[in-house]
Amino acid sequence: MKKDLILLAHLTAKSIVLVLFIPLIFSSCNSSHENRETGTSTRSELDLLTENAWKNSGDWVQRVTLSPKGIVRNVIWGVPIDSLNEKLDLAENQPANGKSYTLYFDQSDLNFTDITYIKDRQGKLSEIDFDIFVETKPQVNDLKEKLTTYLKVKFGASKINGKKIIWEKDKNTQVVLDDVSTAKDPGIKLVFLKIN
Repeated sequence: MKKDLILLAHLTAKSIVLVLFIPLIFSSCNSSHENRETGTSTRSELDLLTENAWKNSGDWVQRVTLSPKGIVRNVIWGVPIDSLNEKLDLAENQPANGKSYTLYFDQSDLNFTDITYIKDRQGKLSEIDFDIFVETKPQVNDLKEKLTTYLKVKFGASKINGKKIIWEKDKNTQVVLDDVSTAKDPGIKLVFLKIN
């Protein structure tokens, strides 16, 4: 009889533990499932805002930046420059300390950007330059406005220095957007520079 009481008490304790932990386990699984559906478990609010700003930035900004991930074009600072996985054709002129590619926006050869990746002394990525050329000054104004709107979300507040818009408070990066248009060649210079 004593054995039966001990066994009953032991079974009752196990039952209580199961009754208490089963709802907790189901709640945890359900919460995990909800987070995966909404993406909140791995993505911050800033990431979502940045992605939304990128989606609304227009075709040319999206083609220049490639995605909202990384600093720009899915890359991060400090990777070996030889490891970059750029799918564009190499530009005609190559820098001594990096690699340059050309992205055409259309078939005209008038609307394009040269994208230059610059390496530091250790061969690691430390700068990305975009020399963007377009056909008309209104295209420059439109592209500059869309780039500015997107970069304000991604890199925060900016400051104006003459014709340049500069971001330098986020992600160990200084970004400079400059209207370098001349009467003959409308264009923008966009520079991402690693800072310590």
